[in-house]
Amino acid sequence: MFPATANELRRMMVEAAERGTGTRALIDGVTVGGKTGTAQHGVGNAGTPYAWFIAWAQDRGAPRPAVAVAVVVEDPEAAGGEISGGGDAAPIARAVMVEALKPATP
Repeated sequence: MFPATANELRRMMVEAAERGTGTRALIDGVTVGGKTGTAQHGVGNAGTPYAWFIAWAQDRGAPRPAVAVAVVVEDPEAAGGEISGGGDAAPIARAVMVEALKPATP
């Protein structure tokens, strides 16, 4: 990938987290970038969709992200219209990234 393309993708992922569907993954004092979505499955997309969220978190001033995650949520109990990457998967991604960003204990 060309560096200019990577920078644009990074910018769009930060925007999606800060002002779009990924706001539930934000962490105070940390730059978060992400992309939400749903994925249909089953023959003719007859199955309940999956919610997904991919994200990364980077301490402000750090040269690169410290953690990247991909979360897929399968919930056969929920109605298809109630499933969303931002609502179901982003909070899980946030919890994982918060734990990963904690300093290691000696």
